[in-house]
Amino acid sequence: MGKKLSAAVATAALLALAPAPARPEVLGFGLKAGVAFANVFGHDVYDQRFRAGLTDGIFLTFGLGRSLAVQPELLFVMKGSRYVNGRGSDAYRETMSLEYVEMPILVKLYLPVLRRLRAHVFAGPAPALNIRARVETRFAGDVQEESLDDLMGVDLGFAAGAGLEIPSGRGRVTVDLRYTAGLTTLSKRPDDDIRNGALSLLVGYLF
Repeated sequence: MGKKLSAAVATAALLALAPAPARPEVLGFGLKAGVAFANVFGHDVYDQRFRAGLTDGIFLTFGLGRSLAVQPELLFVMKGSRYVNGRGSDAYRETMSLEYVEMPILVKLYLPVLRRLRAHVFAGPAPALNIRARVETRFAGDVQEESLDDLMGVDLGFAAGAGLEIPSGRGRVTVDLRYTAGLTTLSKRPDDDIRNGALSLLVGYLF
């Protein structure tokens, strides 16, 4: 409940700081790609480590005046976690690989930094569809992989972060750093508290 309240407050703060919105204007279409450092958190999670994965996708930016924009995105994101017990070749290693199609809808507030360099902060809901879930275990030279069937098909998340837009040719290079927190449990068992979390660095181009 606390995370949901914080997410709502963050979005409200962006809207409160922004001027009154004007008629929506398409600022551009973009592509982006990067890396996500993901893990799972919650009361029912034990000693998990971060796992690096790829993320890429497309986005549209709609201007609502000089300082405010809305940016829907469609991203492929690799999440999950790692667990290691022991050292060296005798260690037990478990990697949970979760692949999502994520659909953030971000409210962007541009900051007056420099005339050509556009800095912004953003926040918004980030629902995601689970398209593949599996776990791989390695122990004593043996490797096994199996599907995870006890996870929810939809993950409700919230993303927040900051970024830059740098003029390049006829468009702009975009860089953003964001954290996406899962607001609901991944497990089909509602009493289990297991939630996604991912810190992502994305570089793109706005045409």
